[in-house]
Amino acid sequence: MSEGFRLILLATNNRGKVVELEKLLADLPVRVALLSDVVGAMDIPEPFGTFRENAAHKALTGARLSGEWALGEDSGLEVEALGGRPGVYSARLAGKGRPDAERVALLLQLIEGVLPERRAARFRCALALASPARLLGQWEGRSDGQITQRPRGTGGFGFDPVFVAEGMDRTNAELSTEEKNRISHRGEAIRTLREALPGLLAPCS
Repeated sequence: MSEGFRLILLATNNRGKVVELEKLLADLPVRVALLSDVVGAMDIPEPFGTFRENAAHKALTGARLSGEWALGEDSGLEVEALGGRPGVYSARLAGKGRPDAERVALLLQLIEGVLPERRAARFRCALALASPARLLGQWEGRSDGQITQRPRGTGGFGFDPVFVAEGMDRTNAELSTEEKNRISHRGEAIRTLREALPGLLAPCS
């Protein structure tokens, strides 16, 4: 741990999520890194049926493997016309390890012909922070919106090019990082984490 800073390892291989987290926690005495940067390439499974359970599993596993604090995150897209799918399987919709563009294309194929008023969807995010000894806390966020007819924008990642949040006229992929953080499911979850972090960090200072 750097002097005066708490190292928090993000238990994911998605560097886009690290960038988002760093920006949202920039003024706190923490340094964010990927778990794989410390313990080597790895993939913690997501074996449970809820975002909350998967996030806790990833946090505890990451903390015990590294000896550092670890933040587990699980998030995904729930589409009403698909009965809430893909949900916890969002990252594996087109098969494990497939690129974002393939997942987006498959999603649009699955809801092809669905009228705009039935294309409601929501992003959900669950966060869990753990030390090697125990789970320190859990937080959640949600962003409601609609799925577009076609991808728009080049920013963000995942399903951002086809998701327009409530109150917006652009997809998440057309927003600046600051705009997206204000309305995103992950931004909401991290803001609640921010409120708790000073109290969690105090015993370590």
